[in-house]
Amino acid sequence: MPPHPLVAVIALQPLPGSPLYAGSHTAILNQALADARLYANAGVDALLIENSYDLPYTRPPLPAPAVRLVTRIARQLRSQFPGPIGIQLLEAANRTALEVAAEADLDFLRVEGYVFAHIGGAGLIEGCAGQLLRLRRQWHVEHIRIFADLKKKHCSHALTADLDLVDELKQAEFFLVDGVVVTGPRTGEPPALALLRRVRRHAHVPVWIGSGITPQNLPRYFPHADGFIVGSTFRARGDFLAPLDPGRLHAFLNTWRRCCKPVNPTD
Repeated sequence: MPPHPLVAVIALQPLPGSPLYAGSHTAILNQALADARLYANAGVDALLIENSYDLPYTRPPLPAPAVRLVTRIARQLRSQFPGPIGIQLLEAANRTALEVAAEADLDFLRVEGYVFAHIGGAGLIEGCAGQLLRLRRQWHVEHIRIFADLKKKHCSHALTADLDLVDELKQAEFFLVDGVVVTGPRTGEPPALALLRRVRRHAHVPVWIGSGITPQNLPRYFPHADGFIVGSTFRARGDFLAPLDPGRLHAFLNTWRRCCKPVNPTD
């Protein structure tokens, strides 16, 4: 993974078994590959596969046909995209995501519910770190890195109201996480900058931002995170579920490249 990676989200169209599934495996595959080509040509560093359109999300097990299709898509992306590829399967289908990553030789997972417990849209999500790392070891895929959301967005964290984000960070590090993801409370909303700074000051693992980054706020956030997961900003009107907009993608990349330029002290 390069320094300060820009991770672009491959938002899969509704998968088999989800209420909005349109009936064509080929269309879902082709859309994912087309989005990946746009991202690759624009110069993003990494991809994150996500079943974004499977609304409303459900806890595992996910439908077997959906998992088979995601695995097929992941393999195709692996054969065509040269950079790192990760996966997140909602809602908290972390074991299934690890299975797909192992089958398709992916590089990392984005995991919700790594430590402690919270209430998601589909109900209680329990910590998975112990099981997930044992499976990773058992399957001999320790190269697959695990990036854990801290207090996952769109969720209630009343169960851990006595713990702040740094407490969750410390527990995730104690449970051998490879990196953490900080977000705002909802998709499209960035984390509070002061909170992000505090987490990064205490972290011994990479800290990524997982929501709300735009060309307008990127210069403020860029120095305070080790990586960025971006999805909605690249889509028409900034809408989480809209098609990719090449103009918005390239506008973001222009700002990104300016932020990545080393500062010349003589300038």
